[in-house]
Amino acid sequence: MQENERSYIRLTTGQLAGIVVVTVVIAAMLTFGFANAYLAPEEEQEPEEGDLITQAENYPELVRAIQLIRDNYVDRDAADVEKMIEGAIEGAIGSTGDRYSTYFDASALEDFQQETVEGEYSGIGASIQDIDGYVTIMVPFEESPAATTSFEGAEDDDPVGLRPGDRILTVDGVDVVGMSADHVAEMIRGPVGEKVEVKVERPDENGAAELIFNFERAEVEIPTVESEVIDGDVGLLSLTRFTGQTPQQVSEQLAYLEDQDVSGVIIDLRNNPGGTLEECVAVADMFLPEGVVLQVVGRDGETEEIRVSGDAYPKPLVVLVNEFTASGGEILAGALNEQMDVPLVGTTTFGKGSVQRLFYLDEDRPTGMKLTTERFLTPSGYSIEEEGGLKVDHEVPGPEDGRYGDLDADPQLQKALELMRERLNR
Repeated sequence: MQENERSYIRLTTGQLAGIVVVTVVIAAMLTFGFANAYLAPEEEQEPEEGDLITQAENYPELVRAIQLIRDNYVDRDAADVEKMIEGAIEGAIGSTGDRYSTYFDASALEDFQQETVEGEYSGIGASIQDIDGYVTIMVPFEESPAATTSFEGAEDDDPVGLRPGDRILTVDGVDVVGMSADHVAEMIRGPVGEKVEVKVERPDENGAAELIFNFERAEVEIPTVESEVIDGDVGLLSLTRFTGQTPQQVSEQLAYLEDQDVSGVIIDLRNNPGGTLEECVAVADMFLPEGVVLQVVGRDGETEEIRVSGDAYPKPLVVLVNEFTASGGEILAGALNEQMDVPLVGTTTFGKGSVQRLFYLDEDRPTGMKLTTERFLTPSGYSIEEEGGLKVDHEVPGPEDGRYGDLDADPQLQKALELMRERLNR
């Protein structure tokens, strides 16, 4: 990106007034719990009549409150004006009631960029999402601390690691119920080698069990694409999220599957929380015929079609989804289902149909705000969010022990393979 270029990225969001002026916009998706995004030129906005912020009836109250705290609060060191202003920004974003909009201070923004651009970070290795007021594990990354650490008091035959659906209750003893996924992610990240205690609630047949994990943070590489051949000649392509690395990885894995002479491909989007819309559309272009991938609806109701110009994938496809397939995962699944009549197998998806933009708030002291600015619809105009997710063509429960991708223990994968055989006339 050139220095004089001004652009924003859509994310499957002289006193205080100056703080909220958007200058330059940067990269890509939710930390842990990803959102939709795509790159586009910054829109020039006509200035509104007067300054609605400084003219607000209670604006002087905000300035006065900050001044009073600064001058009178008993703990002088705690009366930090910059922290108060950060709190005011967080409060302004929180007043929208939107769980996908959030504030990034300089440290969180740096971590966010590292995950988004470089595809790695220092932490425990799990994607998370806000679900019903709980920050919930979507998927622990293979070989990461999140996947390989036992909980306190575990028996030899107990499962190791976090599992999709685990709800985070505390981090280092701090109650995080009701916090945003971004905030919790920031608490969990930290220097390599340092410990972090995470207590989770895991539903079971008796209700729910509370488990405590003591993780040692590590340098985590975020995996996005894996593939293998099952049943002799069927490709299984698993996409765990959409990052800047994903299109190239999908291209490489499809080439590998072609070298194995597969007859069809099962695309596994289960536990995929989304990612950058730009990358999601690039992946869709590898499978879809020329046409619409999704519709984006702005605040005034204007609709923009996002299109691809590729050729339809020439071999039979089946798509796996579940209740943790969200955002970009739902976009790809919905487009394949509507544009190519690809069957969806699994359970109704998560139902996240909003688009976020990430803005710089101060170019010299980089801080960011991720803000929901648009909604998206499937090519036919179906609202994933209003309808509570994508409905599947074949309802099948997931593996009880979290063994996704294990053909012997995964009934959803078994059903997808059955449908693939039918499509191959076997």
